Amino acid sequence: MKTPMKKPIGLFITLLFVKAVFAQQTMEVTTDVCVLHLDKTNGNLVGLHWKNPDEEIIKESRLGENFRILLPLPNYEANYFLSTNQKARFEKIENGIICHYNKLVNERQTLNIKVDYKIESKNGQLLFSITVNNTTDQPLAEVYYGIIGGLKGLRSRSDTRTLVPGGTVNNDGEMFTRFTGGGYGGGNLGINYSAAAITYPSWSMSMSWMEVFNTKENIGMYYAQQDTIIRKTALYYELRPSERGNVIGDNWPTEKDVPMGTPIGLTMGWMNMPYTKKGIFSAAPVVLQLHPGDWHEGSHIYRQWFDKYYKVKRQPTWLRSEMAWQSIILSNSEDFINYKFNDLPKLAADAKKYGVTTFEILGWDKGGIDRGYPEYEPDKRLGTKEDFKNALTGIKNLGVHPLIFANIQWVDTDIPLYRNKLKKYETKGRWADDLMLSGWGEGTISARIGITRHNMTQITPSYPEVNRLLMNYFLDLVKSGADGFQFDKTTSIDFDFNRLLALSPDRAMSQAVFDMLGQVLTEGRKIDPQLSIASELIWDRAFQYVDVSYLRMNDIDMHPALKYTFPEWTSTIFAESPFDFNIMNNGMRYGLVWAMAPRHYSASLDDAVTRPLSNYVAELIRIRKKHADILFTGRFMDTIGATVQCGENSRYSVFEPMNDKTRKAVVVVNFGNEEDDAEVNIEGDQGGKAELCIPFKKDTTVLLPAKIRVPARTCAVLVQLKDR
Repeated sequence: MKTPMKKPIGLFITLLFVKAVFAQQTMEVTTDVCVLHLDKTNGNLVGLHWKNPDEEIIKESRLGENFRILLPLPNYEANYFLSTNQKARFEKIENGIICHYNKLVNERQTLNIKVDYKIESKNGQLLFSITVNNTTDQPLAEVYYGIIGGLKGLRSRSDTRTLVPGGTVNNDGEMFTRFTGGGYGGGNLGINYSAAAITYPSWSMSMSWMEVFNTKENIGMYYAQQDTIIRKTALYYELRPSERGNVIGDNWPTEKDVPMGTPIGLTMGWMNMPYTKKGIFSAAPVVLQLHPGDWHEGSHIYRQWFDKYYKVKRQPTWLRSEMAWQSIILSNSEDFINYKFNDLPKLAADAKKYGVTTFEILGWDKGGIDRGYPEYEPDKRLGTKEDFKNALTGIKNLGVHPLIFANIQWVDTDIPLYRNKLKKYETKGRWADDLMLSGWGEGTISARIGITRHNMTQITPSYPEVNRLLMNYFLDLVKSGADGFQFDKTTSIDFDFNRLLALSPDRAMSQAVFDMLGQVLTEGRKIDPQLSIASELIWDRAFQYVDVSYLRMNDIDMHPALKYTFPEWTSTIFAESPFDFNIMNNGMRYGLVWAMAPRHYSASLDDAVTRPLSNYVAELIRIRKKHADILFTGRFMDTIGATVQCGENSRYSVFEPMNDKTRKAVVVVNFGNEEDDAEVNIEGDQGGKAELCIPFKKDTTVLLPAKIRVPARTCAVLVQLKDR
């Protein structure tokens, strides 16, 4: 009877011993929100207990770290200095601690570089900041900090989910159960663990925060880099020792999979790459906050910080109020001409028949679309400059807005202007010119494959000569009658190591593109006070200038984080095929702009095969105009505030007016090929009235909860009535 007790007693004694050793090797720092445990020698954060909600965040102390600093040598690029190998001096401060490092040491060098690493609590959050005084000529290439090592989820790892927000996707929703490493650059080559990285701003990451959450336990962790300086940064995270490959379900290793004593856990941090020499670099705070709720609460935390520094809240411009566009390509880069300038008013008139009153013009410029940049002047093959101006005037006389397609940071590598003047300004790589070449062929099969496409490379537009060139073209277009611009490919913001630049490689291009968006508006509105901008980007900072993002979003389900965080923001959703009814339905579901590009940007909205879709979009416009303050310029609520019982092929969303929480609208989309019955319940409204709107049906009044029948590949809208 006594033998079975030996194992539990032995385990208990072992745990007591480990706890005693841990206490001897660490120092405890208590703040108002959490208790920190730091290694007494190197200062590494090896324990983090949050008070309310109660949670042990770091569950594997052996993976604790503070920072990794990269200072490359001429013959040794990977010259890292790890906080684990340093000696810290501690300064306790109110609600926190500063770890002072008087020098940096590794197996190759001892450098007189001072590092101050501060961890402090402010306003219910834990802030991590780092200052590096680089006294050497070695570039400060990487500063990886705010590191939280030894994560194993919140409460239950198997129930923990994650959000890394993109434009319409969640970049990594299951890093605690389905870790996916190696999907960046060189992948996992050269390391003995698994890792992933996502850069911001980029086409991947729209906002500089992420969330770890467990909906079953109603707990979430907000984790952000709150930087007021515009720069390229990265969220970088690792799983040790690695994930299990080709398994069903959870791919994390367990204690049974590894040698005894092997630490298992996730490490995450934010990384700056300033490449500065002989100077002081101070990184922005990395912020951590535990809270009740899921990513929706993290969204509110981020937005509260964001609004202190960036002005997205504003009255909708004419462009933000436009519910639908048509886009047309006049000529492509293989010299095929679809239309000439004189054809534009007729095409715009066709669009207006269906309620579409914004007309985007592409391939109007010298060389055709994606060729000849940045020579933004009317292509003479399509007509004279006077013909171009007359066409824009004719479009405007119809009550339609001409929107001009252009680019900011792209240059054609096959034009004399590039070879003779602009080549010295091209974006440079770390080691050599390393040009980033892109191109989109259209007019021939080999061009579409990419074999004979016209290539473009990037150029940072902050050089005075480049800035003047671009601004002269853009302002001349405003004078010619452009009501707005759609600046394409602005989301491609890369590092630029060109030595002619005043700013560091991580800042130069992002700051220059941001500044040019503002400059075009400021200078352009001196000519036309109503000038507006759309752009192909998902970068939240740019939303203070950009009214509409240029996206396609042709998946059935879009992750709603960006739209939920920035209800003022919207994007296009494109119909390029005559049969894209469900894509247009999703435009209603998410409050997006219906962008019609019939036959892949080559046909009129009145084209016979496109006409049924055009009529359908006209009905969607009719419905949304009736309730625009909720469905288009209102607040997107994801699915919060209502429940819908429906078939597996249907989805729904909820909206409310921007400043009125007493009214809601519900959009139900049936993606299936058969009609679907749905029951719509709006929270707090039993027996109230709502207006039901379905395309091509008479609008009716129904009682809530409402049982409705949604036709196949159609949407239905219910809007609470004020007199309910």
